[in-house]
Amino acid sequence: MKSFSRKKIDYQRLKEIVHLLAKYQFDNVVGELELKGSRWGDLLYKYDSDLDLDSSAPERLRMVFEELGPTFIKLGQMMSTRADLVGQEMADEFTKLQDDTLPFDFDTVKVIVEGELGKPLDQLFQSFEEEHLAAASIGQVHRAVLPDGTLVAIKVQRPGIHDLVEKDLVIMHHLADLVHTKIPSLQVFNVPEIVDEFDKSIHKEMDYSLEARNTQNFQANFADDEGIRSPMVFPEYSTSMVLTMEFIQGTKMSQVMENTEGFDNKLLAERVAKSYFQQLLVDGFFHADPHPGNLYVLEDNVVCYIDFGMMGHIDHDFMQNLGELFVQVIDYKVDAIINQLIYMGIINDSVDRTILKRDIMDILDRYYGASLSDIHLGHILSELALPLITKYQARVPPEFTLIARAVSLIEEVAYSLDGEFDATAQFKPMVKKLLLQKFNPKNMADVFMDNMFELEHLVKNLPQNINRLVAKVENGEIKVRYSEELSEDIERTSNKLVVAIIVAALLLGSSWIIQINTGPMIWGMPILGFLGFAASGVLGVGLIIYILRYRKI
Repeated sequence: MKSFSRKKIDYQRLKEIVHLLAKYQFDNVVGELELKGSRWGDLLYKYDSDLDLDSSAPERLRMVFEELGPTFIKLGQMMSTRADLVGQEMADEFTKLQDDTLPFDFDTVKVIVEGELGKPLDQLFQSFEEEHLAAASIGQVHRAVLPDGTLVAIKVQRPGIHDLVEKDLVIMHHLADLVHTKIPSLQVFNVPEIVDEFDKSIHKEMDYSLEARNTQNFQANFADDEGIRSPMVFPEYSTSMVLTMEFIQGTKMSQVMENTEGFDNKLLAERVAKSYFQQLLVDGFFHADPHPGNLYVLEDNVVCYIDFGMMGHIDHDFMQNLGELFVQVIDYKVDAIINQLIYMGIINDSVDRTILKRDIMDILDRYYGASLSDIHLGHILSELALPLITKYQARVPPEFTLIARAVSLIEEVAYSLDGEFDATAQFKPMVKKLLLQKFNPKNMADVFMDNMFELEHLVKNLPQNINRLVAKVENGEIKVRYSEELSEDIERTSNKLVVAIIVAALLLGSSWIIQINTGPMIWGMPILGFLGFAASGVLGVGLIIYILRYRKI
């Protein structure tokens, strides 16, 4: 948890927040936080709500956020994606947040663009429309024409937004720490973690140069796919506060979903889903907010993604684990799901498997035997995350819930376009390819080379660690009681160690040979390295079977 000095708090802004909390009948919060008597806690008691409210707490909080403006609207939008942290009711309510921020005048736009790009507007563009196309909390968009005649959309950041966000973040962090400390019943939601995550997210979103790189990286990943596009970025007309992109002329996916006439809806459903599973299971770089408003349909049923301010990134291991979990969920393999969650570090291996298995089965039973259009992988993953958090104190990675929500959005689009759409047909081949790569000898060799130094340190420190252990036994710090059962345990452990050392030695040697990449080759690998891997596999499996057969492991 971060600690923030009171000197940094903008008390005028805090006064606005307190006023709105009172207006929407959240004065009990100050009581629970024991703030009465503090410089700013007493502010609350100067206001009485003049509204006759008959709304739920989530709805009233959503109203507070809307009136507080850009930073809190963005926080609410992020919270709508984290049902695992704030609960499903709160998350659903925050999806209704309206960003009704007023646009800023064209004179201000002109000053910002000229200041950022270093030239007068009439020297930069053939034309620049004064009327904005869209306005939001962070910035607004104008249409313009480049000197070569290219039609572009220019996103201009709202003036003063950085200062406002920083002031609000200080207050948010301070309130989050107080809530976490003073209200035990809310500790399960880990409010400081929500604010920390939001802090990182909004700073990324305010950096338009990062959004430009995200867009270009996405383009590179789909360079060979004629069915997927994103706007072209013009770096020479872009900075951290001004982003110039190709103006996309197409039909919003939300409009196509309402009326598919003139479009190949089955092809669109396939392209939307396939492209997104590629982002998750192949690229590890995915659009974090793929709602229908951020998807366009161009000529020839080409799908175009827009707005790359919010992106997710996962490493290769997480991709593999995620793919395996997808298949296990769809195939109703409850024990495999539990093992996978333990392997991913989401739940502890000391969890009561019987109770957890029953909880997971309760969730999966709702979809068992259902039609393809009723099985939504994203919804299932979201429903799995909630009990894991609340009941088993699991550490669900933020990426997991982000992916669950994003997959739900993509499936909603795909099933709306094609009622007979089969999502499993799209992601299962990708998972299969991913798993084949995982056990490819060359990939395994790379893994061993990446971990070579850790292995060397382990072997080097092993004698010293054994000496320490023996010394502790001799000094009585560790007491060992001999028994027949202990003897068998030691023998089993020895057998495990023998298997590990022999197989590791063969794999390590074969890895070195494969890295050399010379001599007779087979399937793109040196034949000696391949044979080494094959021998280690056969020997390892043989030893394990032998030991298992004679109950020595």
